[in-house]
Amino acid sequence: MTRKLAAALVVLFVGRLLLAAEAPRPHVLITNDDGIGHPGLLALVLELRTDYRITVAAPATNQSSVSHSVTHRTPVLVEERPGPDGARWFAVHAQPATCTRIAVTSLLAGDPPALVLSGINHGANDGRSAWLSGTVAGAREGAFAGLPAVALSAVRPAEGEPDYAAAARLARMVLHDLRAAGLPAPGQLLKVEFPLPASQARGIAVTRMSTAPEKEDVYVETAGPGGERLFVSRRTPVDRDVPGTDVEAVAQGFVAVTALSLDQTDYRALPALMAIPWRPVAEAAAPPR
Repeated sequence: MTRKLAAALVVLFVGRLLLAAEAPRPHVLITNDDGIGHPGLLALVLELRTDYRITVAAPATNQSSVSHSVTHRTPVLVEERPGPDGARWFAVHAQPATCTRIAVTSLLAGDPPALVLSGINHGANDGRSAWLSGTVAGAREGAFAGLPAVALSAVRPAEGEPDYAAAARLARMVLHDLRAAGLPAPGQLLKVEFPLPASQARGIAVTRMSTAPEKEDVYVETAGPGGERLFVSRRTPVDRDVPGTDVEAVAQGFVAVTALSLDQTDYRALPALMAIPWRPVAEAAAPPR
């Protein structure tokens, strides 16, 4: 009886292994803003390749801080390049949001992704930096298309690169836990920040986006070689804020997970706007007598 039970358990175990091996991997689209040759992108692809079927559509050149700009009026060159483990890699000569839009609406129209990822970015996109981030925009464009989307960024050291391998391992764990919870939902945008060093992260913190102003964000005038007036950006992001914000969580060594809304309506302002006794528009629209 014991032998029969043991044999049955072995058969059950092997059967589950075979089912797991045959289970189709979700198709994921990955973009970034640092460019298709960036090590953060490669680390993410290598870490996720056993869990997902991957297509990369990333900028051919660095597109950092381009926010959600897109190309409409000129044709966009797309080049397919060889990638590891059979993943398809497309170098798109445009911004991250354009990369996602081209991939979702054209390149992958017959094989749509189940998830859009963007990153791993060189540097944090916490606080107001999220507004400027091409990385966040690449994921946001996926959410605009009704797909679950996650932007991934790693705090950079004063010199050198973040530990992208460690950040990628954390990304895989976070994505696993999100998927187990049925998140992100279709059309939902999440932002994930990895602390420095990523290998010593203290845990996961669910946060809100900080709105604290940068320490410095100015343009400094300088003279060009021919006397031209040139203005050079000098920006130092905020690195501390109140508890509960992404900025403070990362500063405390936590992985910060933040849900970002696509609806920019300031609902707190609506009652005051609705209370205004607006005049009939005909008074202003009518031509003068």
